[in-house]
Amino acid sequence: MIDFLKFVFGFLFFSWWLILPLIVWYIVKEKHIFIKRIVYRSSLRWIFLEIKIPEFVKKTPAAMEEIFYSLHAIYRGGDMYSKYILGFTPPFYIFELIGHNGKLRFIVRCQERLKDFVTSRIYSQYPSALIEEIEDPLKDLPWKIPNPTFNVFGTEYTFTRKEDDGITPKNYYPIKTYKVWEILKDEEKIDPISVISEGASYLTDKEWIVLQILAMPVLGTDKEFGMEWQIRGQKEVNKLMGRKEKKEPSPFDYIGEFIKNLFLAFFGQQPQWKVGKEEQKGDEVSLMKLSPGEKEIIESIEKKISKPGYWCIIRFSYVAQRDIFSRNIDKNVALVMGTLKVFDNPSGNGIVRDTKTITTIDRPISGYIPYLDEKIFFRKRFIWLYTKGRFLTDFPSNRIVLNTEELASIYHVPQEVVPSYGIEKIPTRYIPPSSEIPQI
Repeated sequence: MIDFLKFVFGFLFFSWWLILPLIVWYIVKEKHIFIKRIVYRSSLRWIFLEIKIPEFVKKTPAAMEEIFYSLHAIYRGGDMYSKYILGFTPPFYIFELIGHNGKLRFIVRCQERLKDFVTSRIYSQYPSALIEEIEDPLKDLPWKIPNPTFNVFGTEYTFTRKEDDGITPKNYYPIKTYKVWEILKDEEKIDPISVISEGASYLTDKEWIVLQILAMPVLGTDKEFGMEWQIRGQKEVNKLMGRKEKKEPSPFDYIGEFIKNLFLAFFGQQPQWKVGKEEQKGDEVSLMKLSPGEKEIIESIEKKISKPGYWCIIRFSYVAQRDIFSRNIDKNVALVMGTLKVFDNPSGNGIVRDTKTITTIDRPISGYIPYLDEKIFFRKRFIWLYTKGRFLTDFPSNRIVLNTEELASIYHVPQEVVPSYGIEKIPTRYIPPSSEIPQI
């Protein structure tokens, strides 16, 4: 025993120069990545684009889904060098619905280099719309809220279904989408966004409603940001169908089988090679034997994981001067809460408030970091969390995945069949004359 300890300490003494860098890197890795990502993100330039709607809109949310399909193309995973040396993180968008002074505005925040890309994708589906680069639509609000003049209510949202840990959302279960009300007759259609636009028409110039969706395109197999949501969805389908998971053999399985067969051959027995060739025998359930509810769940999961996804954070806040805030908070909060309630899917997922992020009059936003002690919900909190290591929230429960169909259902131009009084209309899109035409 003493000789063994001498050997161990002797090895550590002579090889410290090799082990010490590994220990130091393990300790400082997270801090290094955190700082590098701050530097990288501070170099990015962001702009605000406002989408103004023409007088008559006849397109369904399917048009917006096509836009989200195209916008998903900016996904970049990044290699080891860009992640750990340059601090690269995948690009993302911010989609906002801002109600103020009787109007509902559609805002897209993106990197400046993506301006033409985003604009062209929107024009491809809404050629008569007008897209303008604007200043921060919330620039008139003071930096620090609450203050003696303004108060704020805010919350973030999560899914109703959770994994076994009780925290991670089951992102592969879908919410209700526009496909449900798209097949209804015109007189039966109720577009959720039109409900918000109607409520926005009653807002004064001293109050704001902000519904913010931070959306990062991810792959269904991405482990860090996408949480392998498509892979988890397929596993859930296999579980409901009674299929056994196929276990990929490890190198140790092959080594163990080789040693076993070597001994068998030594005693004159026939070697048996089974690793990698085993048939998975499971009691697979036929779809015909499933109940209608079970069949609907399986079909809905398969439908969701078949489309591209965005790693999203849905955030809502209501800001107003204190005298108006106390009178109108209940109806304006209920307006947005009721709108998101429409997307509840009994056989799938629902969107609910995360109690860890709800602000109250008496206490600030709860969180792990001291700078959350102020209820600066949609501006300062976003800017600070934008520079954090991973993404834009401290709570893993709020990182939900919406596919293109679900995202288009929540963020889209209301259909013409439902009057949207609170949305600013434009008569037509102005297109300047070609520069090749001679000027008189």
